[in-house]
Amino acid sequence: MPGSTPIYTALQQYAGKDFLRLHMPGHVGKGIKQHELCRLAVLDLTEIPGLDDLHLPTGVIKESQELLARAFGAVKSYFLVNGATSGIHTLFLALNQEGSKVLLPRNAHRSFYGGLVLSGATPVYIPVQVESELGISLAVTAEDVNRLLILNPEVNNVFISSPSYYGTGSDIEAIASITISHNKLLLVDEAHGAHFTFSRHYPQTALESGADGVINGLHKTLPVLNQGASLHLSARLAGDSRIVKSLSLLTTTSPSYPILASIELARQFMEKNGESILEKSYQLSQEYRQKINAITGLNCCEQELQAVTGVTVLDPLKMLVSVRGSSLDGYQFAALLRERYGIQVELEGTNFILAMFSLFHDRNDWEKFYQALQVIAATYPGRRKTWPKVKMPPMPSRMLTPRQAFMALIHQVPIKDALNRVAAELITVYPPGIPCILPGELIDQEMMDYIIYLRKSGARLQGPQDPSLQYINVIRE
Repeated sequence: MPGSTPIYTALQQYAGKDFLRLHMPGHVGKGIKQHELCRLAVLDLTEIPGLDDLHLPTGVIKESQELLARAFGAVKSYFLVNGATSGIHTLFLALNQEGSKVLLPRNAHRSFYGGLVLSGATPVYIPVQVESELGISLAVTAEDVNRLLILNPEVNNVFISSPSYYGTGSDIEAIASITISHNKLLLVDEAHGAHFTFSRHYPQTALESGADGVINGLHKTLPVLNQGASLHLSARLAGDSRIVKSLSLLTTTSPSYPILASIELARQFMEKNGESILEKSYQLSQEYRQKINAITGLNCCEQELQAVTGVTVLDPLKMLVSVRGSSLDGYQFAALLRERYGIQVELEGTNFILAMFSLFHDRNDWEKFYQALQVIAATYPGRRKTWPKVKMPPMPSRMLTPRQAFMALIHQVPIKDALNRVAAELITVYPPGIPCILPGELIDQEMMDYIIYLRKSGARLQGPQDPSLQYINVIRE
Protein backbone atom coordinates (compact mmCIF):
# COMPACT_ATOMS: atom_id res chain seq x y z
CA MET A 1 0.00 0.00 0.00
CA PRO A 2 1.18 3.60 -0.56
CA GLY A 3 3.43 4.86 2.21
CA SER A 4 4.59 1.39 3.23
CA THR A 5 8.25 0.31 3.33
CA PRO A 6 8.37 -3.47 2.79
CA ILE A 7 12.16 -3.76 2.40
CA TYR A 8 13.03 -1.63 5.43
CA THR A 9 10.39 -3.40 7.51
CA ALA A 10 11.79 -6.82 6.57
CA LEU A 11 15.34 -5.69 7.41
CA GLN A 12 14.23 -4.43 10.82
CA GLN A 13 12.34 -7.63 11.53
CA TYR A 14 15.36 -9.78 10.73
CA ALA A 15 17.73 -7.56 12.73
CA GLY A 16 15.35 -7.67 15.70
CA LYS A 17 15.39 -11.48 15.90
CA ASP A 18 19.10 -11.61 16.83
CA PHE A 19 19.93 -14.50 14.46
CA LEU A 20 23.36 -16.11 14.54
CA ARG A 21 24.43 -14.90 11.11
CA LEU A 22 26.23 -17.73 9.34
CA HIS A 23 25.93 -15.98 6.00
CA MET A 24 27.39 -13.03 4.09
CA PRO A 25 28.43 -10.24 4.48
CA GLY A 26 31.54 -10.99 6.52
CA HIS A 27 30.95 -8.36 9.18
CA VAL A 28 27.84 -10.38 10.24
CA GLY A 29 26.26 -7.26 11.67
CA LYS A 30 28.85 -6.73 14.41
CA GLY A 31 32.33 -6.73 12.87
CA ILE A 32 32.28 -3.03 12.02
CA LYS A 33 33.22 -1.13 15.16
CA GLN A 34 33.08 2.51 14.07
CA HIS A 35 30.05 4.02 15.79
CA GLU A 36 28.88 5.85 12.66
CA LEU A 37 28.76 2.63 10.62
CA CYS A 38 27.87 -0.08 13.13
CA ARG A 39 24.13 0.68 13.11
CA LEU A 40 24.12 0.58 9.32
CA ALA A 41 25.90 -2.77 9.39
CA VAL A 42 23.02 -4.33 11.32
CA LEU A 43 20.80 -3.81 8.26
CA ASP A 44 23.50 -4.68 5.71
CA LEU A 45 22.18 -8.12 4.80
CA THR A 46 22.02 -10.49 1.84
CA GLU A 47 19.36 -12.49 -0.02
CA ILE A 48 18.11 -14.60 2.87
CA PRO A 49 14.50 -15.80 3.29
CA GLY A 50 12.16 -12.86 3.63
CA LEU A 51 14.47 -10.30 1.98
CA ASP A 52 13.79 -11.27 -1.65
CA ASP A 53 16.25 -11.15 -4.58
CA LEU A 54 16.87 -8.01 -6.65
CA HIS A 55 17.57 -10.15 -9.72
CA LEU A 56 14.33 -12.12 -9.43
CA PRO A 57 12.02 -10.18 -7.11
CA THR A 58 8.88 -11.91 -5.91
CA GLY A 59 8.46 -10.48 -2.41
CA VAL A 60 9.35 -7.25 -0.62
CA ILE A 61 11.57 -5.91 -3.44
CA LYS A 62 8.85 -6.56 -6.02
CA GLU A 63 6.30 -4.79 -3.81
CA SER A 64 8.64 -1.85 -3.20
CA GLN A 65 9.42 -1.43 -6.90
CA GLU A 66 5.70 -1.33 -7.63
CA LEU A 67 5.31 1.42 -5.02
CA LEU A 68 8.19 3.31 -6.66
CA ALA A 69 6.52 3.02 -10.07
CA ARG A 70 3.26 4.37 -8.67
CA ALA A 71 5.05 7.32 -7.04
CA PHE A 72 6.90 8.25 -10.25
CA GLY A 73 4.05 7.59 -12.67
CA ALA A 74 5.75 4.67 -14.42
CA VAL A 75 4.27 1.41 -15.64
CA LYS A 76 7.38 -0.41 -14.41
CA SER A 77 10.25 0.76 -12.19
CA TYR A 78 13.53 -0.84 -11.17
CA PHE A 79 15.94 -0.10 -8.34
CA LEU A 80 19.49 0.72 -9.42
CA VAL A 81 22.28 0.17 -6.89
CA ASN A 82 25.11 1.00 -9.31
CA GLY A 83 23.95 4.58 -9.85
CA ALA A 84 22.18 6.13 -12.83
CA THR A 85 25.09 4.93 -14.97
CA SER A 86 23.84 1.34 -14.77
CA GLY A 87 20.40 2.41 -16.00
CA ILE A 88 21.91 4.27 -18.94
CA HIS A 89 24.09 1.28 -19.81
CA THR A 90 21.07 -1.02 -19.49
CA LEU A 91 19.00 0.89 -22.06
CA PHE A 92 21.91 1.12 -24.50
CA LEU A 93 22.61 -2.60 -24.24
CA ALA A 94 18.98 -3.73 -24.30
CA LEU A 95 17.70 -1.57 -27.15
CA ASN A 96 20.66 -1.55 -29.55
CA GLN A 97 23.04 -3.91 -31.22
CA GLU A 98 26.30 -3.72 -33.16
CA GLY A 99 25.85 -1.08 -35.87
CA SER A 100 22.63 0.45 -34.48
CA LYS A 101 22.45 4.24 -34.66
CA VAL A 102 21.50 6.31 -31.63
CA LEU A 103 20.67 10.01 -31.66
CA LEU A 104 22.29 11.68 -28.65
CA PRO A 105 23.68 15.07 -27.59
CA ARG A 106 27.40 15.67 -27.90
CA ASN A 107 27.57 16.82 -24.25
CA ALA A 108 26.06 13.63 -22.82
CA HIS A 109 27.40 12.18 -19.57
CA ARG A 110 30.38 9.88 -20.07
CA SER A 111 28.16 6.90 -19.19
CA PHE A 112 26.58 7.36 -22.65
CA TYR A 113 29.93 6.52 -24.20
CA GLY A 114 30.18 3.46 -22.00
CA GLY A 115 26.76 2.49 -23.33
CA LEU A 116 27.97 2.92 -26.90
CA VAL A 117 30.94 0.65 -26.17
CA LEU A 118 28.78 -2.02 -24.53
CA SER A 119 26.14 -2.03 -27.27
CA GLY A 120 28.33 -1.43 -30.31
CA ALA A 121 25.98 1.34 -31.41
CA THR A 122 27.10 4.30 -33.49
CA PRO A 123 26.30 7.84 -32.30
CA VAL A 124 24.57 10.51 -34.38
CA TYR A 125 25.12 13.77 -32.53
CA ILE A 126 22.46 16.38 -31.85
CA PRO A 127 23.81 19.95 -31.73
CA VAL A 128 23.79 21.35 -28.20
CA GLN A 129 22.55 24.89 -27.58
CA VAL A 130 25.11 27.02 -25.73
CA GLU A 131 24.72 30.19 -23.66
CA SER A 132 27.25 32.45 -25.37
CA GLU A 133 28.33 34.64 -22.44
CA LEU A 134 28.92 31.81 -19.98
CA GLY A 135 29.83 29.31 -22.67
CA ILE A 136 27.90 26.41 -21.12
CA SER A 137 25.94 23.72 -22.96
CA LEU A 138 22.28 23.63 -21.98
CA ALA A 139 19.73 21.90 -24.21
CA VAL A 140 18.77 20.31 -27.52
CA THR A 141 15.85 21.38 -29.70
CA ALA A 142 12.93 19.42 -31.11
CA GLU A 143 13.72 20.95 -34.52
CA ASP A 144 17.22 19.46 -34.52
CA VAL A 145 15.89 16.07 -33.42
CA ASN A 146 13.32 16.11 -36.24
CA ARG A 147 15.89 17.21 -38.83
CA LEU A 148 18.34 14.47 -37.85
CA LEU A 149 15.65 11.77 -37.82
CA ILE A 150 14.67 12.77 -41.35
CA LEU A 151 18.33 12.59 -42.41
CA ASN A 152 18.92 9.34 -40.49
CA PRO A 153 15.70 7.28 -40.67
CA GLU A 154 17.61 4.16 -39.58
CA VAL A 155 18.25 5.64 -36.11
CA ASN A 156 17.14 3.16 -33.46
CA ASN A 157 16.27 5.54 -30.64
CA VAL A 158 16.79 9.05 -29.29
CA PHE A 159 18.61 9.35 -25.96
CA ILE A 160 18.94 12.80 -24.38
CA SER A 161 19.80 14.37 -21.02
CA SER A 162 17.32 16.70 -19.31
CA PRO A 163 17.66 18.56 -17.03
CA SER A 164 21.25 19.47 -17.70
CA TYR A 165 23.94 19.65 -15.05
CA TYR A 166 23.15 23.37 -14.84
CA GLY A 167 19.43 22.79 -14.23
CA THR A 168 18.12 23.67 -17.70
CA GLY A 169 15.55 21.43 -19.35
CA SER A 170 14.84 20.68 -23.00
CA ASP A 171 11.28 20.61 -24.34
CA ILE A 172 10.70 16.89 -23.74
CA GLU A 173 7.03 17.09 -24.71
CA ALA A 174 7.86 18.52 -28.14
CA ILE A 175 10.71 16.05 -28.64
CA ALA A 176 8.42 13.16 -27.63
CA SER A 177 5.90 14.25 -30.28
CA ILE A 178 8.69 14.16 -32.85
CA THR A 179 9.95 10.71 -31.85
CA ILE A 180 6.41 9.31 -31.86
CA SER A 181 5.85 10.67 -35.37
CA HIS A 182 9.02 8.88 -36.51
CA ASN A 183 8.14 5.73 -34.52
CA LYS A 184 11.30 5.98 -32.43
CA LEU A 185 11.82 5.45 -28.72
CA LEU A 186 12.65 8.46 -26.55
CA LEU A 187 14.98 7.75 -23.64
CA VAL A 188 15.89 10.44 -21.10
CA ASP A 189 18.73 10.69 -18.63
CA GLU A 190 16.87 12.64 -15.93
CA ALA A 191 19.56 12.00 -13.33
CA HIS A 192 19.31 15.52 -11.89
CA GLY A 193 15.50 15.71 -11.87
CA ALA A 194 14.17 13.08 -9.46
CA HIS A 195 12.59 15.76 -7.26
CA PHE A 196 10.44 17.12 -10.11
CA THR A 197 7.89 14.36 -9.47
CA PHE A 198 6.82 15.70 -6.12
CA SER A 199 5.93 19.37 -6.66
CA ARG A 200 3.88 21.48 -9.07
CA HIS A 201 6.46 24.29 -8.76
CA TYR A 202 9.08 22.19 -10.54
CA PRO A 203 9.30 21.20 -14.20
CA GLN A 204 7.13 18.43 -15.60
CA THR A 205 8.93 15.09 -15.51
CA ALA A 206 10.20 13.30 -18.60
CA LEU A 207 7.70 10.48 -18.05
CA GLU A 208 4.83 12.97 -17.83
CA SER A 209 6.13 14.56 -21.04
CA GLY A 210 6.01 11.33 -23.03
CA ALA A 211 9.42 9.66 -22.64
CA ASP A 212 9.53 5.87 -22.96
CA GLY A 213 12.42 5.18 -20.59
CA VAL A 214 13.79 7.46 -17.87
CA ILE A 215 16.72 7.20 -15.46
CA ASN A 216 16.75 9.12 -12.17
CA GLY A 217 19.89 9.56 -10.07
CA LEU A 218 17.83 9.56 -6.88
CA HIS A 219 20.84 10.21 -4.66
CA LYS A 220 21.56 13.50 -6.45
CA THR A 221 18.48 15.36 -5.21
CA LEU A 222 16.60 13.11 -2.75
CA PRO A 223 17.55 11.67 0.68
CA VAL A 224 19.06 8.50 -0.82
CA LEU A 225 22.45 6.91 -0.19
CA ASN A 226 25.07 7.41 -2.89
CA GLN A 227 24.60 5.07 -5.89
CA GLY A 228 20.85 4.83 -5.31
CA ALA A 229 18.99 5.40 -8.58
CA SER A 230 15.98 4.18 -10.56
CA LEU A 231 14.91 3.15 -14.04
CA HIS A 232 11.33 3.94 -15.06
CA LEU A 233 9.52 2.55 -18.11
CA SER A 234 6.35 3.58 -19.91
CA ALA A 235 3.90 1.15 -21.50
CA ARG A 236 5.99 0.89 -24.71
CA LEU A 237 8.93 -0.64 -22.84
CA ALA A 238 7.46 -2.12 -19.66
CA GLY A 239 7.18 -5.62 -21.11
CA ASP A 240 10.55 -5.69 -22.90
CA SER A 241 12.45 -8.71 -21.57
CA ARG A 242 15.72 -7.39 -23.05
CA ILE A 243 15.73 -4.65 -20.41
CA VAL A 244 15.38 -7.09 -17.52
CA LYS A 245 18.11 -9.30 -18.98
CA SER A 246 20.50 -6.40 -19.57
CA LEU A 247 19.85 -4.86 -16.16
CA SER A 248 20.61 -8.16 -14.45
CA LEU A 249 23.82 -8.53 -16.45
CA LEU A 250 25.01 -5.06 -15.41
CA THR A 251 23.93 -5.17 -11.75
CA THR A 252 26.06 -6.52 -8.93
CA THR A 253 25.00 -9.90 -7.54
CA SER A 254 25.61 -8.45 -4.07
CA PRO A 255 23.23 -5.48 -4.03
CA SER A 256 23.33 -3.17 -1.02
CA TYR A 257 20.23 -3.50 1.13
CA PRO A 258 20.97 -0.18 2.87
CA ILE A 259 20.84 1.51 -0.55
CA LEU A 260 17.58 -0.27 -1.39
CA ALA A 261 16.10 0.72 1.96
CA SER A 262 17.21 4.34 1.51
CA ILE A 263 15.43 4.51 -1.86
CA GLU A 264 12.29 3.09 -0.31
CA LEU A 265 12.39 5.41 2.70
CA ALA A 266 13.03 8.42 0.46
CA ARG A 267 10.01 7.50 -1.65
CA GLN A 268 7.88 7.25 1.47
CA PHE A 269 9.23 10.56 2.80
CA MET A 270 8.62 12.39 -0.47
CA GLU A 271 5.09 11.01 -0.83
CA LYS A 272 4.28 12.39 2.62
CA ASN A 273 6.36 15.57 2.70
CA GLY A 274 7.62 16.29 -0.81
CA GLU A 275 5.06 18.88 -1.83
CA SER A 276 5.41 20.97 1.33
CA ILE A 277 9.18 20.80 1.63
CA LEU A 278 9.72 21.54 -2.07
CA GLU A 279 7.28 24.45 -1.80
CA LYS A 280 9.48 25.93 0.95
CA SER A 281 12.62 25.32 -1.11
CA TYR A 282 11.03 26.95 -4.14
CA GLN A 283 10.03 30.04 -2.18
CA LEU A 284 13.53 30.34 -0.72
CA SER A 285 15.07 30.04 -4.18
CA GLN A 286 12.86 32.80 -5.55
CA GLU A 287 13.59 35.09 -2.58
CA TYR A 288 17.34 34.61 -2.69
CA ARG A 289 17.60 34.87 -6.47
CA GLN A 290 16.21 38.38 -6.11
CA LYS A 291 18.65 39.16 -3.31
CA ILE A 292 21.66 37.84 -5.22
CA ASN A 293 20.60 39.70 -8.37
CA ALA A 294 20.72 42.90 -6.29
CA ILE A 295 24.42 42.37 -5.45
CA THR A 296 26.55 44.57 -7.69
CA GLY A 297 28.36 42.47 -10.29
CA LEU A 298 26.38 39.24 -9.78
CA ASN A 299 23.42 37.76 -11.62
CA CYS A 300 21.50 34.48 -11.31
CA CYS A 301 21.13 34.23 -15.09
CA GLU A 302 17.43 33.29 -15.37
CA GLN A 303 16.78 35.54 -18.35
CA GLU A 304 20.01 34.56 -20.07
CA LEU A 305 19.29 30.85 -19.69
CA GLN A 306 15.67 31.09 -20.78
CA ALA A 307 16.74 33.06 -23.86
CA VAL A 308 18.74 30.07 -25.13
CA THR A 309 16.90 28.21 -27.89
CA GLY A 310 15.63 24.87 -26.63
CA VAL A 311 15.63 25.74 -22.94
CA THR A 312 12.04 25.55 -21.68
CA VAL A 313 12.44 24.96 -17.93
CA LEU A 314 14.81 25.77 -15.07
CA ASP A 315 15.36 23.84 -11.86
CA PRO A 316 14.81 26.38 -9.06
CA LEU A 317 17.41 24.69 -6.86
CA LYS A 318 20.32 25.06 -9.28
CA MET A 319 21.81 28.51 -8.64
CA LEU A 320 24.00 29.47 -11.58
CA VAL A 321 25.57 32.78 -10.58
CA SER A 322 27.36 34.85 -13.21
CA VAL A 323 30.31 36.88 -11.89
CA ARG A 324 30.93 38.69 -15.17
CA GLY A 325 30.07 42.03 -13.58
CA SER A 326 32.66 41.67 -10.82
CA SER A 327 36.42 41.99 -10.49
CA LEU A 328 36.91 38.30 -9.61
CA ASP A 329 36.50 35.23 -11.77
CA GLY A 330 34.49 32.16 -10.80
CA TYR A 331 37.52 30.25 -9.55
CA GLN A 332 38.45 33.10 -7.20
CA PHE A 333 34.88 33.39 -5.93
CA ALA A 334 34.72 29.64 -5.28
CA ALA A 335 38.07 29.65 -3.47
CA LEU A 336 37.00 32.52 -1.20
CA LEU A 337 33.68 30.84 -0.45
CA ARG A 338 35.49 27.65 0.53
CA GLU A 339 38.44 29.12 2.45
CA ARG A 340 36.76 32.01 4.27
CA TYR A 341 33.17 30.85 4.67
CA GLY A 342 33.27 27.06 4.59
CA ILE A 343 31.00 26.92 1.53
CA GLN A 344 31.78 24.40 -1.21
CA VAL A 345 29.94 24.99 -4.50
CA GLU A 346 29.22 22.25 -7.02
CA LEU A 347 31.19 23.78 -9.89
CA GLU A 348 33.01 26.92 -10.90
CA GLY A 349 34.05 28.27 -14.28
CA THR A 350 35.83 31.33 -15.56
CA ASN A 351 32.78 33.56 -15.21
CA PHE A 352 30.30 31.64 -13.03
CA ILE A 353 29.76 29.50 -9.97
CA LEU A 354 27.13 26.77 -9.70
CA ALA A 355 25.56 26.18 -6.29
CA MET A 356 23.36 23.11 -5.95
CA PHE A 357 20.75 23.54 -3.24
CA SER A 358 18.56 20.69 -2.02
CA LEU A 359 15.25 20.36 -0.25
CA PHE A 360 17.19 19.98 3.01
CA HIS A 361 18.90 23.37 2.88
CA ASP A 362 17.06 25.77 5.17
CA ARG A 363 16.87 29.55 5.33
CA ASN A 364 20.10 29.72 7.33
CA ASP A 365 21.96 27.94 4.52
CA TRP A 366 20.57 30.23 1.82
CA GLU A 367 21.33 33.27 3.96
CA LYS A 368 24.92 32.12 4.60
CA PHE A 369 25.51 31.75 0.85
CA TYR A 370 23.95 35.13 0.11
CA GLN A 371 25.85 36.95 2.86
CA ALA A 372 29.15 35.45 1.73
CA LEU A 373 28.56 36.55 -1.87
CA GLN A 374 27.58 40.00 -0.69
CA VAL A 375 30.73 40.46 1.41
CA ILE A 376 33.06 39.10 -1.27
CA ALA A 377 31.55 41.37 -3.93
CA ALA A 378 31.86 44.39 -1.62
CA THR A 379 35.43 43.50 -0.61
CA TYR A 380 36.58 43.22 -4.22
CA PRO A 381 34.66 45.98 -6.03
CA GLY A 382 35.04 46.94 -9.66
CA ARG A 383 34.57 45.14 -12.90
CA ARG A 384 36.90 43.38 -15.28
CA LYS A 385 37.26 45.14 -18.60
CA THR A 386 37.45 41.94 -20.60
CA TRP A 387 36.54 38.29 -20.14
CA PRO A 388 38.03 35.45 -22.17
CA LYS A 389 35.54 34.22 -24.75
CA VAL A 390 34.77 30.52 -24.59
CA LYS A 391 36.04 28.88 -27.76
CA MET A 392 33.82 26.08 -29.00
CA PRO A 393 35.47 22.82 -30.06
CA PRO A 394 35.42 21.78 -33.72
CA MET A 395 33.46 18.69 -34.79
CA PRO A 396 36.00 15.96 -35.63
CA SER A 397 35.62 13.15 -38.15
CA ARG A 398 34.80 9.70 -36.76
CA MET A 399 37.13 6.94 -37.99
CA LEU A 400 36.05 4.16 -35.61
CA THR A 401 32.95 3.49 -33.52
CA PRO A 402 33.38 3.92 -29.74
CA ARG A 403 33.37 0.12 -29.37
CA GLN A 404 36.02 -0.37 -32.05
CA ALA A 405 38.19 2.31 -30.46
CA PHE A 406 37.78 0.76 -27.01
CA MET A 407 38.88 -2.67 -28.28
CA ALA A 408 41.85 -1.35 -30.27
CA LEU A 409 45.46 -1.33 -29.12
CA ILE A 410 46.55 2.10 -27.94
CA HIS A 411 49.69 3.94 -26.95
CA GLN A 412 50.65 7.38 -25.69
CA VAL A 413 52.46 9.85 -27.92
CA PRO A 414 53.67 13.45 -27.52
CA ILE A 415 50.96 15.83 -28.63
CA LYS A 416 53.15 17.02 -31.53
CA ASP A 417 53.09 13.49 -32.95
CA ALA A 418 49.31 13.09 -32.71
CA LEU A 419 48.43 14.93 -35.93
CA ASN A 420 46.23 12.77 -38.19
CA ARG A 421 46.12 10.01 -35.58
CA VAL A 422 42.92 8.53 -34.16
CA ALA A 423 42.20 9.49 -30.54
CA ALA A 424 41.92 6.73 -27.94
CA GLU A 425 40.63 8.84 -25.07
CA LEU A 426 37.94 11.35 -24.29
CA ILE A 427 38.80 15.00 -23.64
CA THR A 428 36.05 17.25 -22.30
CA VAL A 429 36.62 20.92 -21.55
CA TYR A 430 34.59 22.91 -18.98
CA PRO A 431 33.04 25.19 -20.04
CA PRO A 432 31.20 24.36 -22.26
CA GLY A 433 31.14 20.74 -21.05
CA ILE A 434 31.23 19.30 -24.56
CA PRO A 435 33.84 16.66 -25.49
CA CYS A 436 36.27 18.08 -28.02
CA ILE A 437 37.48 14.60 -28.95
CA LEU A 438 36.20 11.09 -28.33
CA PRO A 439 37.84 7.70 -28.83
CA GLY A 440 37.74 6.82 -32.52
CA GLU A 441 37.81 10.42 -33.79
CA LEU A 442 40.51 11.98 -35.96
CA ILE A 443 42.95 14.54 -34.59
CA ASP A 444 43.23 16.72 -37.69
CA GLN A 445 44.97 20.10 -37.89
CA GLU A 446 41.92 22.01 -36.64
CA MET A 447 41.60 19.70 -33.63
CA MET A 448 45.34 19.84 -33.00
CA ASP A 449 45.18 23.65 -32.91
CA TYR A 450 42.26 23.47 -30.48
CA ILE A 451 44.06 21.05 -28.15
CA ILE A 452 47.12 23.30 -28.11
CA TYR A 453 44.83 26.25 -27.35
CA LEU A 454 43.36 24.30 -24.41
CA ARG A 455 46.82 23.53 -23.09
CA LYS A 456 47.95 27.15 -23.27
CA SER A 457 44.74 28.54 -21.77
CA GLY A 458 44.87 26.31 -18.68
CA ALA A 459 41.35 25.04 -19.39
CA ARG A 460 39.64 22.68 -16.95
CA LEU A 461 39.67 19.23 -18.53
CA GLN A 462 38.12 15.86 -17.81
CA GLY A 463 39.13 12.56 -19.34
CA PRO A 464 42.73 12.65 -20.58
CA GLN A 465 45.28 10.42 -18.88
CA ASP A 466 47.73 13.34 -19.02
CA PRO A 467 45.78 16.44 -17.87
CA SER A 468 48.63 18.69 -19.03
CA LEU A 469 48.03 17.52 -22.63
CA GLN A 470 51.75 17.10 -23.22
CA TYR A 471 50.85 13.56 -24.26
CA ILE A 472 47.71 11.95 -25.63
CA ASN A 473 46.52 8.37 -26.11
CA VAL A 474 45.97 7.33 -29.72
CA ILE A 475 45.07 4.14 -31.57
CA ARG A 476 48.15 2.12 -32.44
CA GLU A 477 48.69 2.04 -36.21
